[in-house]
Amino acid sequence: MEIVRYIVVPGAAGSLAGLVAVAALLWLNVGSLGTLVLASDQGWAAAGLLALGFVTTFGSAAIGAAVMAIGDQPSD
Repeated sequence: MEIVRYIVVPGAAGSLAGLVAVAALLWLNVGSLGTLVLASDQGWAAAGLLALGFVTTFGSAAIGAAVMAIGDQPSD
């Protein structure tokens, strides 16, 4: 069960970071992204797909970093 900890915890943290990044992009209106999403009839779909991509990317990167760091931890 210890290996699950190396996958779930960083995955959740990375996914949360991805959602925060999407929220920041939309709220700060970077490249008029927030305006485009809010003005569109299907803005919720665009925001959802953007969030899904960010969650997948950030979560996968966090899991990969955690797995690669397993050997760096001192053994008990």
